[in-house]
Amino acid sequence: MDKKTKILISVLAILVIALLFFFVAQPAYNSFVETKMLNGIELYIFNFMIPSLQEKGYVEIVIGNESLILVPYIPESA
Repeated sequence: MDKKTKILISVLAILVIALLFFFVAQPAYNSFVETKMLNGIELYIFNFMIPSLQEKGYVEIVIGNESLILVPYIPESA
């Protein structure tokens, strides 16, 4: 094989690897990360928020300089 053929094969191999990464590996990785994030959120809710809500009657979530206070909603009976 001459030098041009080797370069062409190398470029094609790099393109195939890039396509496999963008269409196979990256979506699989993003799905894995999303699953782990949802598991972390569930653990945070069950280990911090619900016990705090049962103990104090409210949950305070601090976001920057502001805080969000969550309380249970009990609708009035008709």
